[in-house]
Amino acid sequence: MSGIYQIIKKLSFLQPLRPAWRALRRWFARRMTPLPQPASIPSPCASWGGDPLDLYLTRKLDAFLASPGANIVFPTAEVPSVSIIILSFNQAALLLECLQSVACHTNLPYEIILADNASRDRTLELLDRVQGARVIRNQENLDFIKGNNQASFHARGKYLLFLNHDTVVTPDWLEAMVRTMETWPACGAVGVRLIRMDGRLQEAGSLLRPDGTAFGYGRDDPNPYKPEYGHAREVDYCSGACLLVERETFLGLGGFDERYLPAYYEETDLCLQLRRLGKKVVYQGQAIVLHREDGVLSGRAQALCQANHPKFLNKFRKDLESLPDFDALHSRDRRTGKRILLLDDFIPDPFRGAGMPRLKLLLLDLAALGYLVTYVPLIDATPKGPTLRELQRLGIEVFHGSFSLANLLEERKGFYDTVIVGKPHNAEQMLWRLRNLFPHACLIYDTEAIVHQREAARAELEGKPMAPEALAAMAEWEFSLMRMADRVLTVSPSDRQLALKGSGNPRVRVYGYPIVARENAPGFHSRNGILFVGGLTEAHAPNVDALQGFLQESWPIIREALPHGVFRIAGANPCSKVVNAASEGVEFLGRVENLEAVFDSSRVVVCPLRYGAGIPIKLAEALAMGVPTVASPKAAEGYGILDGSVAAVAYDWNSFAHEVIHLLTNQHAWNLRQEAALQFARDHLDPVKQRLDLRDFLESPESLEAQAA
Repeated sequence: MSGIYQIIKKLSFLQPLRPAWRALRRWFARRMTPLPQPASIPSPCASWGGDPLDLYLTRKLDAFLASPGANIVFPTAEVPSVSIIILSFNQAALLLECLQSVACHTNLPYEIILADNASRDRTLELLDRVQGARVIRNQENLDFIKGNNQASFHARGKYLLFLNHDTVVTPDWLEAMVRTMETWPACGAVGVRLIRMDGRLQEAGSLLRPDGTAFGYGRDDPNPYKPEYGHAREVDYCSGACLLVERETFLGLGGFDERYLPAYYEETDLCLQLRRLGKKVVYQGQAIVLHREDGVLSGRAQALCQANHPKFLNKFRKDLESLPDFDALHSRDRRTGKRILLLDDFIPDPFRGAGMPRLKLLLLDLAALGYLVTYVPLIDATPKGPTLRELQRLGIEVFHGSFSLANLLEERKGFYDTVIVGKPHNAEQMLWRLRNLFPHACLIYDTEAIVHQREAARAELEGKPMAPEALAAMAEWEFSLMRMADRVLTVSPSDRQLALKGSGNPRVRVYGYPIVARENAPGFHSRNGILFVGGLTEAHAPNVDALQGFLQESWPIIREALPHGVFRIAGANPCSKVVNAASEGVEFLGRVENLEAVFDSSRVVVCPLRYGAGIPIKLAEALAMGVPTVASPKAAEGYGILDGSVAAVAYDWNSFAHEVIHLLTNQHAWNLRQEAALQFARDHLDPVKQRLDLRDFLESPESLEAQAA
């Protein structure tokens, strides 16, 4: 450096560079000189190799303790749901980071129990700055097992959450864990997705081999956010770095087994004891916690593992011998249901339309029936809306973002018992391929809609009717896909009859749109106005055509008869055709997250589809919500209600207007329609019945053939 500076001094034309070079030398000198360490404070950098992050945490602790008014304040819950137990020993900087993350990201009623194992660093100073926590100051180091057992006796919460002091929690961590504990059947413990500070995955649930050795699923993966780590699963055990258990059950088992003193194998032992009681150990990928594990056990830790392994093996030898041969993909989920792969267009955001609301319910029903479900979107894997997290939280594996479909299918060749493909364009591309990859699987084609009829109706309305041979070719194409599959799902009885007749495949069943009929639906006088619900972008052509026609032809007649009438339209991003057709009295509500209040405030729902395929889901929702409806023949035929007994059926725009006016003004007729709609929903849309029919469809093909005959 100095030699270069001397050259600059001697050469006159380089004189302007001298100030810049001096500044660069000063900057370089600062970078090369280590910052001084306070002599009285042990630095974690000394034992951890001088990691800059550790140095940062030490400086952060210094600044915190140097500020007289700095405190960590925890809420004091009279009836805490969770008791968070944190054991500490000589790592004040890490404890500060952990406590601050808990205070920032925890919203449930909870209490903090801090048990210090006779720390000799600045931990005691830090604990003096913690408010709202119960602090236990041990006079000796009780180590992990005894320290946590002692602290558990001071807990008041329904659940105990054991949390290592070298962790950082993230938003919704504890809420996701408690939600899982309270909703997953027979759940006894919940663990989290642990990610190391270097970005690698530590564990997405842990598995055991028959010899008692452990395997952390996904361990050391540089991408801890892969889709396969996102969904809840039943596993052998989860790390004690962050583990939720019921307090009474934990105490009833005597806490962590002290045969493993001072540590290692205690959480594995606890989880297997819970499984002996018939309880499940659940990994919840929606709860993410960062952990400062370095991935390499110290010599002492390795020695403890080796010493405790025979103890664990002797205690659980029979349990371990009953485990099947170990394979990471098969062993990662201890649920015993059939494995189902379902492929369709998008991650099923209900607001996207195009069959997505029904697809979401199909996935939820498959999971509720105990199947292990993987869902793969074939067109757009972008995660939109809250549906992705909801499905993952309930144990459904959803592939999203960037992934290789070819690699996924090849890696899981022969893995699935049942494969379902939705929609004809996907079936055309995938059925033959899936037959080769999963030769022993039951292959199901979910039609979602039989489209050749829709295309024929659209062409007719546009004045360009399809040639008979073209229509026949399209129909044969659809029916040939049904013949390629082992079984076929349709959305309505009319579609089922068409599929049976056209394909010759006798194994056809209906799975429509399950929905619960509304109890205590509001009456006539608490409502007003008309409602239309549906997607209104250019991609939703049947809805756009229907609404445009109603606005131009029927709405002026209604408005003339009822000058103060209101027409509400619920649907995101309405296209210009719809907006331009609107007139006075029309209200665009945009995207409505919860439609219940909108249905409850509306007196009449209109469903004026002129063409389409499948079933209009919003008609089912209107019937189940107890809102009298005026529907076109096309909308009504999917539900078999063309006789007008359930919904008023209008065959032209003029009759549409007068049926709406009649229901808006005649309370007696309105009451009859409401009761008919609710009774139809109870009889034909009941979710429990449809779920049982779905199970029968998947498990008993003989019954399908008998029905077809």
